[in-house]
Amino acid sequence: MTDTRKMILFVNALVTGHHEAAWRLPDAQPERLRDIGYYQELARTAERGGFDAMFVADFFVFYPGVAHSPRWELDPLTLMAGVASATSSLGLIATGSATFAKAEEIARGFSTLDHVSNGRAAWNIVTNGEPQASANFGQDQPVAHAERYQLGARVVDDVLQLWRDGDRHDDARAAVPRPVQGTPVLVQAGSSPDGRDFAARYADVVFTAQNTLADAIAFRTDMRERAQLYGRDPDSLKVIPGIGPSIGLTDLEAHEKKRALDALIAPEASLAWLAGFGVDLSSADLDGPLPPVLGDIEQFQGIKSRFGVIAGVIERERPKTVRALLHLLAGSRGHAAFTGTTEALAGKMHEWFEAGGADGFMFMPHAFPVDLNLFVEHVSPRLRELGLLRGPTPGQTLRQRLSLPER
Repeated sequence: MTDTRKMILFVNALVTGHHEAAWRLPDAQPERLRDIGYYQELARTAERGGFDAMFVADFFVFYPGVAHSPRWELDPLTLMAGVASATSSLGLIATGSATFAKAEEIARGFSTLDHVSNGRAAWNIVTNGEPQASANFGQDQPVAHAERYQLGARVVDDVLQLWRDGDRHDDARAAVPRPVQGTPVLVQAGSSPDGRDFAARYADVVFTAQNTLADAIAFRTDMRERAQLYGRDPDSLKVIPGIGPSIGLTDLEAHEKKRALDALIAPEASLAWLAGFGVDLSSADLDGPLPPVLGDIEQFQGIKSRFGVIAGVIERERPKTVRALLHLLAGSRGHAAFTGTTEALAGKMHEWFEAGGADGFMFMPHAFPVDLNLFVEHVSPRLRELGLLRGPTPGQTLRQRLSLPER
């Protein structure tokens, strides 16, 4: 299988790392979160380690956790334009909202990023419905969950048409130059039934949270079948689970790092993060058992699929206290968790890839830059030995690098 199929590697560049307490480590650099040089350094390290792209999320409102830890503040498109100037082959995945932005804004912004990066742009399509974020964008009421993907589909169709019509000098159309790639790579992360259909119709890459190999295989199989229903080659849809590991050169080192980070958690920040996914534990005793009801998923208008992922983690791991749940989720944020050696991490990634559970992975390190450096120095070489990583691809677009068809 690995003779023709290569593992896709993305790195999710979230502030100082994905563990809630990463910013409190002695070598953390939270003061640099508005410094383009910080992200350029991470990007150059990732590029050296064989990563295919850097991913940056976007958050359209400050949630209560901002009172307890740093949060994302920068505009992804502007940030990625700066990263483009410091790299030569790394893909640039920026988040853009199909709920809050107009098609013309998205089409022009990502076309511009594609040109300044010589064809390395990717659009992470999100559809938002959080009431606070909607209010920030002048909406009296958020778009209901059932309608969100319908609106998103209309916007994506309009964006694709604007890109197809690029370079037509028609005064009645927006000024959108045709992207270098024709269509920048499309990334999507919805895992609800509506989200899966949306991804099967539009996405080149699906970013997902799966905690077990069996779940990952089932999800990837389902997505490939849905893509076929839309008349697509299933190999044209790549499924990328997130993985949030605590890694070291020995098991002891990896477990000690996780324990040290967990000890630095501000519980209020973790509780606020959970509340953002519909899990309300604010009134629970931290050292008491989990309440029988986590929240009202029917009334929740945010990312419903993550609620189910967290419920699955609880059912499988059975944490005895609320605090134990916070430690369990810290770092992985509901994605696949792992604590162990760099060698064992490479082995797990290899297993999932060969078994059909993943076309690659979104690496979500507990702490930047230390865990990214460890990956590049120890995991990447092992994956290269296994024949899983691509070599340098000068002059290729991101779409070409990922072996994606033209659109």
